[in-house]
Amino acid sequence: MESTPLVNPVTVKDGGPTQHTTIAFPREGTNLSRILVDPSFRQSFHSRLRQYNPLIVALYKIGLLPLVGISRSVMLLTTRGRKTGKLRSTPIGFFRIDGEIHLFSAWGRAAAWYRNMKAQPEQVWIQIGLRKMAVDWIELDDPDEILNTIARLVTESPLPARTLFGWDPAVDSLEQADFSEVINRVLILRFSANSEKRS
Repeated sequence: MESTPLVNPVTVKDGGPTQHTTIAFPREGTNLSRILVDPSFRQSFHSRLRQYNPLIVALYKIGLLPLVGISRSVMLLTTRGRKTGKLRSTPIGFFRIDGEIHLFSAWGRAAAWYRNMKAQPEQVWIQIGLRKMAVDWIELDDPDEILNTIARLVTESPLPARTLFGWDPAVDSLEQADFSEVINRVLILRFSANSEKRS
């Protein structure tokens, strides 16, 4: 996907153009930003995921983590291994936008689960709480669609948007936000239930 810089909005004031200050997202200091720009943090964060994910998957599947509310923001994504053919489950954060499940990943297309999905796109399931479902999925790659999706997220769910991007609804506005780093470097997927596939 080509790089898509966003131009600072311009208004006319006192007969001349006035350029607004823009704020780049994700904000510095958020996990999303640090994974994108800090290789040492990215490596250490990934090591922690590899260490704890098997335990999280086990506790999620037996229903313990959903009972304590983890399933409000974390789902299990299950794919079929492109080499082994075995089912692989990964705990991963999700966001509801317009009632649909979305995933934002700084790991991008290098993630093993994504490569499994690309190899066998019909073999994908998600579990949210105690409900497991077969899903269809699409990758968002159109900059306008991504911006519209982000706009709905920060409008509908400002607290999750704060966690993800560092969005502050008290001071931030879409007119002065620059999401080009998200558009160019963050993998965004949208899931929808497929009742015709076996779960």
